[in-house]
Amino acid sequence: MRGVYTVGASAIALSAALGSGAAFAAPLSPHTVSVPIIADYNAAQVTTAGAILTVPAGLATYSVNSGTLEINSRFTVTLPAGFSFSSQPALTATSGTTFALAGGGIGSQSITYTVGGTPLLPDNSATLTSFAIQGATALESPIPAAAALPISMQSTNNSQIDNNDAAPISKPAFASEPGAAAVFVGAIQFIDLTAPTLGTEFGTNPATDTTTAVLSAIAISAQLQDSTSTYPVLSPSGSLNTLATTDTATVTISGLFNGISAAFASTTSDCKTPSATGTVAPTQLTIPGVALNAEVFFCVTGDGTSLLQQNPLGFNPTVTPGTSTDFLGGVVHNEFPGIWTYTGGGVISVTNFFTGDDSGYSSLLRVNNAGAGTVNLFALVQPDTGGVALTGSLGSLGAGTGTVFTEPQIAAAVTGLDLANSGQRATIQLIISGDFGNVAASSFLVNPGGFVDNVGVLAEPPG
Repeated sequence: MRGVYTVGASAIALSAALGSGAAFAAPLSPHTVSVPIIADYNAAQVTTAGAILTVPAGLATYSVNSGTLEINSRFTVTLPAGFSFSSQPALTATSGTTFALAGGGIGSQSITYTVGGTPLLPDNSATLTSFAIQGATALESPIPAAAALPISMQSTNNSQIDNNDAAPISKPAFASEPGAAAVFVGAIQFIDLTAPTLGTEFGTNPATDTTTAVLSAIAISAQLQDSTSTYPVLSPSGSLNTLATTDTATVTISGLFNGISAAFASTTSDCKTPSATGTVAPTQLTIPGVALNAEVFFCVTGDGTSLLQQNPLGFNPTVTPGTSTDFLGGVVHNEFPGIWTYTGGGVISVTNFFTGDDSGYSSLLRVNNAGAGTVNLFALVQPDTGGVALTGSLGSLGAGTGTVFTEPQIAAAVTGLDLANSGQRATIQLIISGDFGNVAASSFLVNPGGFVDNVGVLAEPPG
């Protein structure tokens, strides 16, 4: 006889729900820890304070979602490794629960309380008041909020085992920052390629061109928020980060500075009130003694004879402490990198394979001017060995004419260029003063005995 089985309606409903892929919300953890605002400190000031810091009230909150923290149970708060309490924190509860010191505390990494008063029940929570820590040397170097060091909380010794936390509940809580923030705004400057300045001065009119121009403006002040603009940056006292008004910074600006002979800071945008003197290298300017908490303008002066370089990608600044021990570095917000561009001419590419003469083979550069006016030619050469680009004047080229330059002529015109043989190569561009749209240029590698003129290429000799 076949048996008969009865299945309850609730089981059928559950089976149908599971079969249809219905989703169930995960149960809320019995206890949770939240850290609403990470304690994010100025790393340099952590050092000067001896790694003793005040932690603002409300750093961490322990919430009961189910179960309870029973009377006489234990509740432990633990700091990151190496940290210890230098004052005894208190816990304030949303109920009548009290927390009495049971162990640890000042001089220890953790502190344990005995729960008293009334149990901490569901929907109740307990929050740390302000306290001080010591030994926070890890924060003497920047630790971003995304990698913040944890604080942990744990309930133990409850008579009902389900009311205990099986392990400490940890949340990121302590971070540090460089301490200073800068806003950088670059300027737009034109380099005049027309005669008689021929790319040696800034401006759009030879009558008003000048060798001195403003490069950018910067304002450096205390970093008030972390690099993600989420958490306030704190001084060791727990107050908002500040920098001494007598502090200065050093600003380094990367770019292309061929022809620049001086750089300096000015309190005005007309560059007429210098406040700090900088140094110049081919690819960077360094200006020490830059005042904090003020708008400062950076200015440059050309030597008046060398071709200035374009900076189509603008400039990249970095900020480091000068006389200051109040910050380690600066987070720079580059609002506009600036730009230097040619006017009254332009740039044309020629070749990325211009070589030194070798074994009878030679490299030649041919230029033709199909325009109606004379143009002036400058070579911009980048050796494949790297380093800064090199420049030099190749003279003028009349309307409707062409010419050929040999590799030794290019090397003589471009200071620092040395292409000793065919194994040494360079990229060549021409900077044209005048109607560059009607100038054509090309490079040729000529066989032994062959030659090129300004009309065309002649084949190598018979045989």
